[in-house]
Amino acid sequence: MERLAKKYRNQKFKCGEDDDGFSVKLKMKYFVEYMKSSEDDSPLYIFDSSFGDHLKRKRLLEDYTAPRYFNEDLFGFTGERKRPPYRWIVMGPARSGTGIHIDPLGTSAWNALVRGHKRWCLFPTITPKDMLKAKPGEGWKNRDEAVTWFTYVYPRVKDPSWPKEYAPLEILQKPGETVFVPGGWWHVVVNLDNTIAVTQNFCSTTNFPIVWHKTVRGRPKLSKKWYRELKKSRPDLAAVADKVDLSQPTGINSDSSSSGSSSSSSDSSSDSSDSEDSRPKSKKRKRTRSLTPNGSKSRSHSRSRSQSLDRRSISSTPKNSR
Repeated sequence: MERLAKKYRNQKFKCGEDDDGFSVKLKMKYFVEYMKSSEDDSPLYIFDSSFGDHLKRKRLLEDYTAPRYFNEDLFGFTGERKRPPYRWIVMGPARSGTGIHIDPLGTSAWNALVRGHKRWCLFPTITPKDMLKAKPGEGWKNRDEAVTWFTYVYPRVKDPSWPKEYAPLEILQKPGETVFVPGGWWHVVVNLDNTIAVTQNFCSTTNFPIVWHKTVRGRPKLSKKWYRELKKSRPDLAAVADKVDLSQPTGINSDSSSSGSSSSSSDSSSDSSDSEDSRPKSKKRKRTRSLTPNGSKSRSHSRSRSQSLDRRSISSTPKNSR
């Protein structure tokens, strides 16, 4: 942590979202101090996917490479500017983490832990969503947080009445260990102490048919560009894409609480609403909020507004963080 605080001291990293879904950012030197002293029930959590695009922060890419088992990256054919977010630095104190979710577009993921300990619960894709989510009133405004899930939902999971076909895979991840998350699997993660990790979502030859199916339905414009590039560089995969029956379900669930790059499902059935991202969306001005050392917020807008903004709470866990 001290090395990060020194090397990237004045660089801002995303550590939360406000009520409108806009990024909240904090300088690394302040976040490290926050980690050392935080006693928050649901702490802030660095979950930054844009570090690779920044002149100084992208030096983090020099510190690691994808594990050799997961180095195939078929979304790379779409180009860095067009592809969905796929790599993150994740860093936070005890009790931070992410609530139960499925990763977007049927992608698989790896998570390599540098420091600390993470507690995972993973569930097969067939597990009904309503069984895994906290019930109304549980956790109040922190209903989607990892600590809420382990407080209220986990005891139900361990009850003898829990269906055996939905039994969880539990993992205690230690420093130097890498966790693989299969596409479509539900997972929830809580940090047990100060943790630093890197994680990436990926599409490989193995999961390509499912990812292609979900991308066509959820990100049709992206799929067209992807197909053109595959025709030129990987005609074998373009041929596979031609054979995918888009009228049939993939058998892999999606999660309606996933971020904007994901396909989604409004219930527990497979592919019931994969085309969420093809719906018209209203344009939003880019806006970020940064926290100053005393905890106040500074705001930057793409253009100024004369009216004052209402106070908004900050969510410490952006969707799909780990």
